[in-house]
Amino acid sequence: MWVSIAPIAPNEPRESAVLSHPFGDWPATGLLELVLSPLAKWDAQHYLAIAFQGYVHPGLPPTGEEPAFFPLYPGVVHVLSGFGSSPGLVLIVAYVVSLSCFFAALVLLHRLTVIEIGERYARPALLLLAFFPTALFYGIPYSESLFLLLAVSAFLAARMGRWAVAGGVLALASASRAPGLLLFVPVALLYLYGPRADREPAPSRGLRPRHPLRPEAGWLLLAPLGLVAFSVYLHFALGDAMAWQHAQALFGRHTVDPLSGIWAGLHEAGRSLARMVSGPYREVTYDHLDVAQVGFVALAVAGGIGALRRLPVAYGTWVLVSLVPILVSQPYENPLLSSSRFIAVLFPIFLWLAIVCERREATTTVVALFASGMAIFTGLFSLWSFIA
Repeated sequence: MWVSIAPIAPNEPRESAVLSHPFGDWPATGLLELVLSPLAKWDAQHYLAIAFQGYVHPGLPPTGEEPAFFPLYPGVVHVLSGFGSSPGLVLIVAYVVSLSCFFAALVLLHRLTVIEIGERYARPALLLLAFFPTALFYGIPYSESLFLLLAVSAFLAARMGRWAVAGGVLALASASRAPGLLLFVPVALLYLYGPRADREPAPSRGLRPRHPLRPEAGWLLLAPLGLVAFSVYLHFALGDAMAWQHAQALFGRHTVDPLSGIWAGLHEAGRSLARMVSGPYREVTYDHLDVAQVGFVALAVAGGIGALRRLPVAYGTWVLVSLVPILVSQPYENPLLSSSRFIAVLFPIFLWLAIVCERREATTTVVALFASGMAIFTGLFSLWSFIA
């Protein structure tokens, strides 16, 4: 998709071209530019800049906003690209890391799905996730595929009773994004209520934990380590340990209560729908997105509730808890902007959706609809239209 329309993409800002068109006199420059450059846009610019020169990089795309982007993904790219030896190598490695993490996440998710709901639903779950409209972010220089891998790994490690591994993964998750800290909730629920491969199934005791606390639970206390380490670094590098939070204001985000967040999203979607119906209007993309984001959030709510009914309680709980940051940290003008990207990594939604679709023999239809949406989003994104 992006290769076919790349030649008609509008000109990029000159400073952005340093990172998204970095190949110069490399061999096969034309091919590299055609395949890799069209989707190195928006937040990818920040990740690439951090991977190339860290959180202070004069002369590259805008500084000040970078602390909002957590260090694990750009750090991995930085190391694997020879410590940011060249912008071209950084861009290539960024794609390799994203795609490798996505493949690994699919492998582990297949295993986890078989454990929880059986072989019948594993392939449909993977297809629904892989062709979700915002699944395009799994294959470009964004951190979504890495976080998906960490989320699936945390659940699988807890499910198998490997608490040291689970604790280490939780620490990495909080170094990849602030909501990564919320993974502690489902992992703790799996520890207390199961099911767990390292303990015999215990009878239900209402709200009382089925499994008592033991020393191995201490590994879960590693969860905030990544966030703490990043804050310490920012204190010494930028003089502001909370720069990752303060940078949100530069994106126009503010904090509201969840109910106000829901109302703001519905209200803005209603206004956008009215403009779309009445026309003419200017912000075509944002109007469509404002309406679409409500649909994505509704799907996530349904998926969270459905997962609570069909899967162990930890799965649905994580989906619903993860919606809280989406609802409380919002841009002023487009309250639910980026929700569809944040929701894409909440894999229990796709386990529940696989059950629903398979029982109604609708998997192929839903996957086709998802794939059509992803094709449209990919084309728009490559033309510098904001998607999520």
